[in-house]
Amino acid sequence: MDSSTKTAPAKCRACHRPMGSPLFCDHCHSLYPSEGLNHFELFGFPPAFDIDPAALRQKYLQLSRGVHPDHHAASPESTDSLRLSAQLNEAHRVLLDPVLRAEYLLELFGGPAASADKGTLEGVLATALQLREDVCDAQATGDRPALDRCAARVRQLHEELLAGIGELARQLPGDPQVRRRLRATLNSIKYYQKLLGEL
Repeated sequence: MDSSTKTAPAKCRACHRPMGSPLFCDHCHSLYPSEGLNHFELFGFPPAFDIDPAALRQKYLQLSRGVHPDHHAASPESTDSLRLSAQLNEAHRVLLDPVLRAEYLLELFGGPAASADKGTLEGVLATALQLREDVCDAQATGDRPALDRCAARVRQLHEELLAGIGELARQLPGDPQVRRRLRATLNSIKYYQKLLGEL
């Protein structure tokens, strides 16, 4: 990945006034194409795991207002506005979720994709299968205390892996071993996410 982040054009090409965003001019509302900008660059953030959710939300609202289709409905830029709004929504969704954010960072820094590396951490598959059996048994017998114990255990394991994901993602770009370990941890947490969804 090119470590240099793109910045907004110094001046709007339409009205020649300074721009604060790479997506639109605050003054004349001209829209600019976002091709080549990653999710972090859209928001003007460095590519890093730690993001202030409040700052992300504030920036998202600011940018959403600037590119909103309502402001460009009668202009030739209406299609661009719809596309930019959809891209902002997707970028916000990914950056707000720590697991998706780590996945995205790993991709940016050249780490293996889930489709290319399906490895998991040692013991995760066996533990997840046992927990699934325990959940099924508790549900079949209506044993609420046992189900609550299973849920607490799944939440604990999920939180432990989430902490590991954060620790590894903060080391990116890291060496190949860090990227492989992060890939395995991201693959592993999906088993517990699925169990939590079912519970």
